[in-house]
Amino acid sequence: MGLSADSATDRSRLVEVVLTRYADGLREAGNPLALRPELWVSCEKQARQILGECVDTLYGTRVQVAAEAELASMALGVQRSFEKVPPIDSVHAARVLFDVAVEAMTEAAARLPSDVALPQCLTAVRMLHEAIFTRVSAAAIGYESATLRDVGEASTARRHQIARDLHDHIGSSISLALRCLDLHAVEQANGVASARDRLGDARQALLDVFAFTRSMVSGLRVNELHDGLKEEIDAYSAAASDRPAEVRSRIDGDESWLPEQARQELFLVVREGLRNAFTHARASHIDIVVSIFPDAVHATVADDGVGLTHHRDGAGGGGLTAMRQRVSALGGTLELISEPGRGTRIQVRVPLDGAEAGGR
Repeated sequence: MGLSADSATDRSRLVEVVLTRYADGLREAGNPLALRPELWVSCEKQARQILGECVDTLYGTRVQVAAEAELASMALGVQRSFEKVPPIDSVHAARVLFDVAVEAMTEAAARLPSDVALPQCLTAVRMLHEAIFTRVSAAAIGYESATLRDVGEASTARRHQIARDLHDHIGSSISLALRCLDLHAVEQANGVASARDRLGDARQALLDVFAFTRSMVSGLRVNELHDGLKEEIDAYSAAASDRPAEVRSRIDGDESWLPEQARQELFLVVREGLRNAFTHARASHIDIVVSIFPDAVHATVADDGVGLTHHRDGAGGGGLTAMRQRVSALGGTLELISEPGRGTRIQVRVPLDGAEAGGR
């Protein structure tokens, strides 16, 4: 059946009627696709395309769902994932659109010639089903892809966080315990009376491992630092050093300006720098300077040891990588400066958000 003279007007009017009923139905059900103006823009656009295809079919024009509609719907599914719109809201909207469109097209078909009214109405309903199903399926693929990507990124970030925690908390504490035991054995063999209780230090390091492991298993993170940065750094230096190297630490500025997370992460970075210096550098002097400003914190760990070759830029295995990741997570930068025979300097710069400071 061809279009009559007034069919174009009827078709346009029918689309607007259905859109009005559609919006009203979504609002009555509390669907965010109609309640949030920024979501309704894309929702109305897609509904208008679907209705255009179905109404054309009702009036006798043969149409197919355009391939571009699938791509557009897939992109819309990705957008819905970013907008945090649950899939159930989109499915509900599709059902509401189907119901109001069938009702309106049935009313419109009653005004068509009796010999074509029923078959064209049925064809239009089938077209409506196909148009909605094609778009909903494509949108679901887009939504799922975006969600899986987000989950994958979150999972990867979490794995990296766990790896850093295992290295910096458990690995460093066990390494310290073993070093204390080695130093105790050397001092005993040489008949040297140490000013440090090496066995006590080893025991404390293992207790730290136990406490952190328990906190990870229970899902609880406990604050590691009980004292100020200088006290914690000096305590680690005293326990880990066999004292051929002189370690000097200095904290400039007000430590209360540091948010607690930044304070803990900074300590772990400095401690790892110290551990590398003790283990690899064979240094005579190690200097740690932490300068705290209201808007940033700078930290330097410098030694006069053997330095690094370009091939040893990753000295300490995953240690340097973990340090970089911790600093990067705080929005900061880490720079490693080293030459063979001229020592190593690690420089850290982390910006501070004043609104978060003072959280200790």
